[in-house]
Order: sequence, then structure tokens, then C-alpha cells
Amino acid sequence: MTKVDVMQLEVGMELLEDVYDDHGVVLIGAHSLLNDVHIQYLKRKQIESVSIRSADTQTDFEGTSTQTVTYNRLNNPSDVDEKYQRTVHKFKGIYNEFKLGRVPVYEEIQDTLEPMYEAILNDESFTRKMWQIHAYDDYTFDHSVRVSMISGLLAKWCKLEVKGIKDAALAGLLHDIGKCNIPDNILNKPSPLNFEEFKVIKTHATLGYILIKDIPNINYDVMLGVLQHHERVDGTGYPNGITGNQMSYIAKIVSVADVYCAMTADRVYKPAMHPFEVASFILEKCYSSLDFSMSKTFLSNISHFYIGHRVRLNNGQEGEVIMTYKDDPARPLIKVGESFFDLRRHIELEIENMLDL
Repeated sequence: MTKVDVMQLEVGMELLEDVYDDHGVVLIGAHSLLNDVHIQYLKRKQIESVSIRSADTQTDFEGTSTQTVTYNRLNNPSDVDEKYQRTVHKFKGIYNEFKLGRVPVYEEIQDTLEPMYEAILNDESFTRKMWQIHAYDDYTFDHSVRVSMISGLLAKWCKLEVKGIKDAALAGLLHDIGKCNIPDNILNKPSPLNFEEFKVIKTHATLGYILIKDIPNINYDVMLGVLQHHERVDGTGYPNGITGNQMSYIAKIVSVADVYCAMTADRVYKPAMHPFEVASFILEKCYSSLDFSMSKTFLSNISHFYIGHRVRLNNGQEGEVIMTYKDDPARPLIKVGESFFDLRRHIELEIENMLDL
């Protein structure tokens, strides 16, 4: 971590910590990549210095940090794409092994996730770029890797130890593995499922648990994450209709990640929802079916990744996300031309679409 005088800030530097005003209000969230508007805003607020992530500042496997003096920038997009594509490709091989009735060894599965573990623990810039990666393969493989990544991140944001972070990422990767035993005509149907087809799909959580439970060395928490990722804290989920106090911690993590990834993905029969629209949905569901604390932690952290992106409002105007708010991450501050619109106060305005995802 490096403290940098606000007068010396440069576009592209990454905040390591939230920046607060004198009243304790977050001005700009941690992990934001600074742009000109941010820097001028900090100057107007008379902030003297901020914590900037250094290029080699990494959280190691004991959770400690080291300090260096050069600044962290976004990875080369092609490097990020290549790493992500390689992980999806490896997972496709594991999925097909399960489909053919051959259970992969634990070490092979862990090897698939090694680049993800490194990125989750040490590389915020990879994480930030991941949201802009488009699918390379069919939905099942791409979705599983995204859920893995977000599950690991959420575990990190929940302050789990490295083992818990890895368990969450592994459960996320394998959460839909039971779908390899679902008939392809149902799994790949280009329209919404009917009642009977949905009953078949709902068996995938149990099928996945059965597939992985005999893998030597696999953690029981990972198994429960796979089995329970469609359970809901109010008892409305499946396969067993259990409630929050019966769900494993890892399952609560994977369930939030799964909902987010599913709703922000394009499907043949349903276009993707934009992230702030999904944030509104999760905010609503955290009072009923999704774990409250887990959902709030997820949204307060994930929203920072969309600062700097361009959006279209429902009045037709286009602008840039300048900052997000922990009390309402679904309604950020938008800059349109020289005007600023706090969507928490302008309730007539909604984000209609994100233009650069």
C-alpha cells in the first residue's frame, strides 16, 4: 500500500481503501480505478491523500501484504482473456470426464482453478477485467467458471481464510456438474422449460453431490455447496427445502454468485439483465430468499467494479457511473455532461442499459 498526495494522483491508479469525507460518507469506493472526474472530486472535497494499490502488493496465502513503489494497472486484456479461456477449456474437459462416467482426480480439478485462486487472492485488476470478458463456450462452462470466480471473491470479502476461499471457488466451479447427467434436449432447450422439464433440471443439485462425494480429498463443505446452492434461506429452494440455519456457509455464498451470474448472462430465450438491475433484484431478495448479510456484502463490493462504465438512463441520456453507495448499490451517482444525478434522490431515473460491457 502506498499513500499518495491527491495532487499527485494519476488516471488509472487503483484505490486500495474506501475514501471517506468528514461525516463518514464514502466518496469513492475501494478498488475504483481513478479517472479525471474522481481526482477533481477528491480535490474539491479537500482530501489530502489516499491509499493506492502498488503493482506488487499482494495478499499471500497467510493474508499478509508487502509494499512496493510502482502502481497497479489493468492487465493486458488479451492476457486476461487467455487466462480465462484456458480455465474454461480445462473445466470443459473435467465436465466431459464426469459425463463419460470417469471421475477426475482431485488434483486435476484443483489445477484447473489455480489461476483463479491466484487472481482472487492477489490480482484485483484481473477481477475487474473479468466482468468484460464475453463467453467463449456454451453457457454451462462459462457460467461455472464465472460462478467459481465470484464465489471465491465473495468468500474473500466475507473475510474467510484461504482454505474457505478455495472451497467456495471449487464449489462454484462444480455447482452445476450434475447437469452432465441431464438430457441434452432439456439442458439445451432454446425456450423456457415446462413444468416436467423443470422437475428434471432440479435434480442436478443432488446429481452433482452424488458425482463428487466419492472424490478423494474433496472437502465436505464443497459437497454441501454443490448440493445446497439452490436452497433458499426462507425454505423455498430445492432439493430439500431447507432454511437458512440449515444451509452451509459456502452454499449461501454460491447461491448469491449463481443468481448474479445467471441473471447477467445472455440466454437464447432471455437477454441479460444489466448489473444494476440485478443488484435491485438481489436487494429485494435479501429480505426473503437470499442470505441478508451475504447479499449486502456482495453488492457493496461488486458495485465498485462498474465505476467508470457508461450507461443509458430511461430518459435517453447517456452518462458515466462516478460512484456507488453502500446503502443503495443499485442506484449510483451518474455524470451526464457537466451534471451529476444521484439516483437515490432522482427516483424518476433508472439505468436502462450499460453501454460498454
